[in-house]
Amino acid sequence: MTSDPNRAGDRDPLDLPPIDGASRDVVRDAPETPEGPVDGAAARDALAAAIPALDDEGPTARRERNDGGGHRDDDTVPLTVPRGLVVLAALWIFLSWVLLFGIRPPVQPQAASYGPSLEILFVSIGIGIAIGWPLLRLSARPSRAPILQAVLDALALVVLVQVVVWPLRLVTSWTLTRTLCVIGALAAAIALTAALLGAVQGARSQLRRTAGMLVAAGAALVPFALAVVGEWFAPSADSSFGAPGTVETEARGWLDSVLPVSAPALLGRFASPTPLDPPSTDLAILRTALVVAVVAWTVLLTARVRRLARGRPEGGLPLDY
Repeated sequence: MTSDPNRAGDRDPLDLPPIDGASRDVVRDAPETPEGPVDGAAARDALAAAIPALDDEGPTARRERNDGGGHRDDDTVPLTVPRGLVVLAALWIFLSWVLLFGIRPPVQPQAASYGPSLEILFVSIGIGIAIGWPLLRLSARPSRAPILQAVLDALALVVLVQVVVWPLRLVTSWTLTRTLCVIGALAAAIALTAALLGAVQGARSQLRRTAGMLVAAGAALVPFALAVVGEWFAPSADSSFGAPGTVETEARGWLDSVLPVSAPALLGRFASPTPLDPPSTDLAILRTALVVAVVAWTVLLTARVRRLARGRPEGGLPLDY
């Protein structure tokens, strides 16, 4: 009775599966006999002796050897469509709306009844833009194309917020000018955060990513910190502080100077219920915010172009933006 070679008990322990590129190198480098190339049995013996060494290499080294020693960044992620970001942003806006307005409409639905809640809603949206979005990206693996990923994320968020802003004209007394100012403030806040992410989300250094997150959170919260500190040192009832001018004027001047870099404060300012049309000071703040975003992107792109010109891109490939 002949034995079946396919059974595990009768299989030759050196009857090995097909070999990969690294194992093929071992067989090719096996010594030849004086009569000619080494035979199959000797090749299997050499391969069996080399298997422990190949296992010690690890999967990453084995892949690099099979690919001819090419460099791979296994700790980075390629450019992706921000589906998760869009879903999380929509949930953030929806939950903020439910918490502020509830499920049932007010007893007397008037534009004035929605004003304070709308202001807080846009402050919440600003927190999501300035803190939630960087927290999501900087807690993940480094991006292989940080600038392109930031641009794609920004475009997705700009399109998403249009669904929120324009229907609000049905329940508020916003004019077209105020609506356009709100959209401009949203675009400036998103562009500024995207510039920060384009600069740091491709870095492998945890220190640099943590510093970027601290900058994003600090810029978002600095107006509120100034307001609290100003109230401590200059109570509203003390009109003698900060002469010339009242306390309100002095405090407003300090806050106006930092509003362009704070998404929550900027959006809350333009979503306030009164006045109907933004005053000239608010328009100046909006122009400053847009200029700051443009300057941030100019600095980012200039630095990246110079880095690519020197032949040392962070992502490893010249096309990794």
